[in-house]
Parts: sequence; C-alpha cells; structure tokens
Amino acid sequence: MDSLIQLSIYVLLLPLVSFAVQIFFSGKLPRQGDFIAAGFLGIAFALSLYIASSVVGAFNPDFKLQWQFTWVDFGNVKGIGELKFKMGILMDNLTAIMLVVVTGISFLVHIFSMGYMEGEARYGRYFGYLGIFTFSMLGIVLVDNFFAIYCFWELVGLSSFLLIGFYFEKDSATNAQNKAFMLNRVGDIGFWLGILILYSQFHTFNYQEIYANVAAGKFGMSEGMLTLAGILLFMGCMGKSAQFPLHTWLPDAMEGPTPVSALIHAATMVAAGVYLVARVFVILTVDALQFIAVIGAVTAFFAATLAITKNDIKRVLAYSTLSQLGYMVMGMGVGSFAAAFFHLVTHAFFKAGLFLGSGSVIHATHHEQDMRYMGGLMKKMPITFATFTICLLALSGLPLFTGFLSKDAILAGALGFAKVEGSWFAVVPILGFGAALLTPFYMGRQWFMVFFGENRADQKPASAHDDHHHGHGDDHHGEIHESSLVMTAPLVVLALMSFWFVFSPNPLSGENGWFMKLIKTPETVVLAKATEPKSLGANEHSASVVAVSDEKKDEEKKNEHGSEHKDGHAGAGEHHAAFKNERQAKLEHEAHEAHGTAVMFSISFAVLGLGLAALVYGKGMGALGLPFEGLSKMMNWFNDTIPENGLVGGAARVGKGFASLNGALDKNVVDGLVNLTGMLVQLFGIVFRKLQTGRVQTYIAFLLIAVITYFAFNFLK
Repeated sequence: MDSLIQLSIYVLLLPLVSFAVQIFFSGKLPRQGDFIAAGFLGIAFALSLYIASSVVGAFNPDFKLQWQFTWVDFGNVKGIGELKFKMGILMDNLTAIMLVVVTGISFLVHIFSMGYMEGEARYGRYFGYLGIFTFSMLGIVLVDNFFAIYCFWELVGLSSFLLIGFYFEKDSATNAQNKAFMLNRVGDIGFWLGILILYSQFHTFNYQEIYANVAAGKFGMSEGMLTLAGILLFMGCMGKSAQFPLHTWLPDAMEGPTPVSALIHAATMVAAGVYLVARVFVILTVDALQFIAVIGAVTAFFAATLAITKNDIKRVLAYSTLSQLGYMVMGMGVGSFAAAFFHLVTHAFFKAGLFLGSGSVIHATHHEQDMRYMGGLMKKMPITFATFTICLLALSGLPLFTGFLSKDAILAGALGFAKVEGSWFAVVPILGFGAALLTPFYMGRQWFMVFFGENRADQKPASAHDDHHHGHGDDHHGEIHESSLVMTAPLVVLALMSFWFVFSPNPLSGENGWFMKLIKTPETVVLAKATEPKSLGANEHSASVVAVSDEKKDEEKKNEHGSEHKDGHAGAGEHHAAFKNERQAKLEHEAHEAHGTAVMFSISFAVLGLGLAALVYGKGMGALGLPFEGLSKMMNWFNDTIPENGLVGGAARVGKGFASLNGALDKNVVDGLVNLTGMLVQLFGIVFRKLQTGRVQTYIAFLLIAVITYFAFNFLK
C-alpha cells in the first residue's frame, strides 16, 4: 500500500477515534476531553497538509493514485457473470485539497468551540459529534465508488441531525433537525436512483470503471436516460447543498450551535453536494449540465434577495451560503469546473470566518442574534471587526481577496456559456450578476448594523427577548468586550486565508495561480453520430457528454492518420475528439474572452452594492436615505390599502374560494374513501376473527374442506 494511501486512512480514522473517546469517556476526562478531540483533529490536519504537499507539490493535474480491496465476492452469478464489490480510496488533486479544507476548518472549529461552548451541558458529547461529522465528510472525499459515498452521505445526514438538534430541549431545534433530515432524504432518493441506473448498466459502483464504460459507449439505455441519471445524481447535491427547491432546511439549521453552523456551511455538509457534482462531471450530458446551470443561477439570485430581509445575524449568512452554493453549482453547469471548485475552497475559508465571527459577536453580546439591537461593536471588538471585515470583503467579491478570483471566473464562464448555448441561456449570467450586486449590499447592511453607530441593545422591548439557549458560565449582563484568544486566533487564520496571494500572484486573476493550473477540467466528448464534424451553433449540441479514458485517447491518436470509413467519413474516435474540441474549446475561449467584462461588471457591482448599503444603513447618511424612506412608505401604503380591493383582494378571494373547494373535496372524497377503506377492513376483521379459534381440529377441518373443494372443482371442470 502506498504511504499516501496509508496516511489518508489515518486522517479518516482519527476523527472517528475522537468520536469514540468523547462518547464513552469524556465524562471521566479533564475538561471533558475537549483538548483530546482538538488534538486528534490537529494531527489529522497536519497529515492532510503533508499529503497535499506531496500531491499538489508534484504540479501534475493528472495525478491519480488508487487502492482497492474486495469487499464482497458473490462469485459467478447467472445472467451477470463474475460479481464482486470493491472498496477503496481514490487520491487525486481534488481529494488532497479537500482533505486540507475539511480537517483544517474542523480543527479551527474545535479550537473556537473550546471558548464558545464552555459551560454548556453535554459539552463532551458535542466534541464527539464534531468528530463523527468530520469523519463522515472525509469518507465522502476519499472513497472511490458510489456505494461507499452513499453510505458516508447518509452518515453526514445523521451527524447533521445530531448537531442541528443539539439543543433538543427547544422545539425549534428539533423541528429544524427533522426538517433538514427529511428534505435531504428527498434528494438522497434521487441520488440513489441515479446510482442504480448506472449500476444496472455496468454492474459496478466504481467511479473509474463507470467512466470508462460510458466513454466506450457501453451505456445501453437511451441518451435521455443518461441525462436522467445525471439529474438524479444531481438531486443528491440539491439536498446536501440546499439548491432550489430543496433549500429551506439550511436557514433553519441555525438552531444548532454557531461553530456547527461554520462547519456545515464551510467544509462539510453543503460542500458535499458540490464535491459530488465534481466527481460525476465527466458523465453529465449537456442537457443535464444546462439544467444544473439554471438551478444554480436561480438559487444564487433568489437566496441573495432573501438575505436582504433577515435580521438574525446567522440567517443572513445562511442565505448568503445558499447564494454562494448556487454560484458553485452554476459554475459546474456552465463548464467552469476549475472555477467552481476554486470557489468551493475559497468560500470555505471566508464563510467559516464570517460564521465564527458572528459567533464571537453573539458570545460578546450575551447571545443576542438580532442585528437591530446591536451596533457600535467596532471599537469594543477590534479583532473580530477586522477579521469579519476581511472575510466580508472576500464574500462581496472585491479585488485583493479570494472571493473575487473565484467568483469572477465563474461569471466569465457564465457569459461564455450563454454565448455558446444561445440567448435562451442569457438568464444564467443575468441572475449571476444580479446576485453579485445583492451580495455586497446585504453584507454591507450587516456590517453597518453590527459594528457601526450606537449600540441599540437597550432599545429591545421586553416582549422581544428571545429564549436563546446558552449554558455558559460567563456574566451575561456584563460589558461587551473582545472574545478570548482561543476564539480570535481561528478568526485571524481564516482572515489571512481570504487574501488573494494565498492562491494567485495576480490580485485580478486566478488563471496563473497554482490552484487554477492544478485543477484540470475533466476531458469530455460529445457522443456524435457517424457524420462529418461541424461547428456547433448556438443551440446545437448532443445530449450526451462522456469521459475519455486514456485508452480511448491513445486509440484516437492511432487512428488519426488514415483510419476512415469507406464512405470517406472519419472514424468515431475522431468524431468524438472533433466534437469535444469544438464545444469545450468554445466554452473555454468565450470564458477567457469574457474575463475582462466579468471583472469590470463585478467590481462595479461590488462597489455599488456596498455604496447602497452605506447610503441606507451608514451613519450620518440619513438625508441620502430619503428616497428609500419614500419607497418604503409607498410600499407600506400599498400593503395597507390595496389588499382590501383591486387585484390583490380579488386574488385573495379566488384563493379563498379555491381553498374552500379543496377543503370540501378533501373532507367528502378523500376522507370518505379513507373512512370507507377503514370500515371494510373492520368488517372483514369481524368476519375472519370468527375463523381464528386457536383449535387445531378446526384448522384441520378447514384444510380438509379446501382440499375437497379443490378436487371437486377440478372434477366438474
């Protein structure tokens, strides 16, 4: 076994050991074992850094290392042949980078939690839950087949269930954990059906074997079924990464402890969905990719609009995560694979910084989460303010920060995608740039409301005091002050990781940075008919994109000089290459050409969004805010006046009538059928209960009657 594979197994198992220690022995350990849990994750992070330095340091985009063992061997099965299931680990650049992201952020969350969660009931168990959560995500990253990833996928669901509902004494927490669990089951059902479609064709769950089989044209079903399989696989992402319409669980997940929110939103649960799309990218058809692009764009925009209206500091960030996940999914859909994965990584650091920063604010304000009753924290919490500001600017997409590099690459890809695919898909970049305008606005709103102006804690009415669960031992009525070093140190690290120089020497472009050079877009080809290759028009494409194996590429090279059909047409391999080069080259070329446009609009929108936030929420800008006040009064008049009359009132009456009709049908038809079924079951129960005497003689008599009846029926027949 290769040493890197061995080390990756240690990385996987260390959080699991942490979980076991915390669950069974935390009550007997000093500080309930928090330092042991953090230590295990620190070792896992150090090993991950070594693995990444070995893999990434080779600067080989095609690096791949695989280890397998036979898990189950069914032998020779009739109708199938030899049937065995293998498990294993796949190590490539994506795996190595994700190991560092997951273990690094989990380690920082462990450290931060030692200060934030101090004094909580079930303190030791909390760290155990963090361990099983990290273990589950690492399993998703490391495995090499669909069956194993699905097992870890469900384990992530269980882990999130435990942590979202950590304060299970509150109804809101239990409702949130149930909602997250059930909505994810919807997406997971689709994910499993997609896996079964692929397995029914190839009798294997292994990624590489499935990719090679699809590339060889061995998918026996129609191209439409391959598209369906891709969309069903994507449903797993819709659940875990909270894409429309399976998005509503993520904001409610804020009921868990704030450090858990940082882990969920940055490196574990929501990252799993985008990572899945990256893994199955090579077998996604063009139709499936278009579907994915539209879903991502819609999610990015509408989640940003919702973030504007929220007052809970964590919910604003939750809707921000929804929007940024939409960017990543959109990036995958438009073919900007490297940019989408880049944004997954950059977002992990600055979003973890924002959530932990909000946790620092919440901790200092005695667990106040409503931004309307904050303000003036800039001077009282200078470290939190500085680090939060850096991460905020990264999220807003301003130059000199990582969010600008990755987001702009996605937006450039969206512009190129619309140009290649046609005007119908112009909605993708339009929604993308719309979200780019709204993001700095709602983040600027949060920035001004939390850190500037006067503190408004005394303005909160007594009836508005929420019953936020906290069991900390600190003085909840003391002066607001900066958080302890154990909480601010992770913030500083995450803020430093949000600067451009971590990933690229050019603050305006990531193309020449080590990350974008290392992450290679998986080569795909469009299944073509046996006809002459031609230029793809704006709306011309095949329905199927498949992976190209190394053997296939070698075969294409061999056939390059002379292997042609008798009718003069080139061989199938050359058609595949022609179509691949045509479409992929067009997407990459148009994205490169659109980069300058994307940069110009993105910077303009970022500055405009922050400027609008300053006009509306900044100190001393009240006069400039008069137009917005007038608009607000007009909307208030509309809300108070129009609903009773006119269009809105008419719509309300129609809705009420429809609801009444629906209620009558439900009561008389649906309930009637249900009640009738119940009555019939009860009637049959009364009849057949008489036959259940418990006497053997009676049953023998029934059997004898049945036998006689059978022979009599056959005799008469």
